[in-house]
Amino acid sequence: MSYRVNAAAITQARQVIKGTERAARVAQFRTVNRVTKKLRTEASKLIRDQVRLKKEYVDRQLRITKTASLENPSSVITARYRPTRLMRFGGKQLSRQARRAAGDPMRAIAPGRKQAGVSVHVSRQGSRKKMRKAFLLPLNTGNGFGVFVRTGDGRNSVEHLYGPSVNQVFRTSMKELEPTVRRELQAEFKRQFAFARQQETKR
Repeated sequence: MSYRVNAAAITQARQVIKGTERAARVAQFRTVNRVTKKLRTEASKLIRDQVRLKKEYVDRQLRITKTASLENPSSVITARYRPTRLMRFGGKQLSRQARRAAGDPMRAIAPGRKQAGVSVHVSRQGSRKKMRKAFLLPLNTGNGFGVFVRTGDGRNSVEHLYGPSVNQVFRTSMKELEPTVRRELQAEFKRQFAFARQQETKR
């Protein structure tokens, strides 16, 4: 009697291992992309919990600039570095009574009143701040008004005021979100890997 030993069983095992490796790679980049989308949504909410900015504005300044792929399973969320116009933080024109004042319809100042500063509300937890020396001016871009203060006697001696950028608040928010990101990655990978392995068995 003779008994032949061959590598057929080993080859089959190798195919199973290759299938597992492919499933892991696919699950990896799908996991990163799925968690990145969730992270962007959570970061936007957390930013708006800290500062009084509109969702539409924050979402425009917080973008996924790189998605993960099979070859490179990493993604990037980029927040705008440029400071945010102070006017975006609920800037409101203040006025006071002045008997002969003509008013200013452009800034919603009624006749018999004159400008008396600007109020803004930057922090979600803080109160509205009155800036008595500030005033509103229309922007050269035609994109609404800005909050300015005078820096000298000349006509153009003014300074446009800004609040924190979305990037500044985003950096703070990410420290709070890091534990959540780790948990989400682990949980999502398990789901994606199970699905990818199931697909491999059908190959």
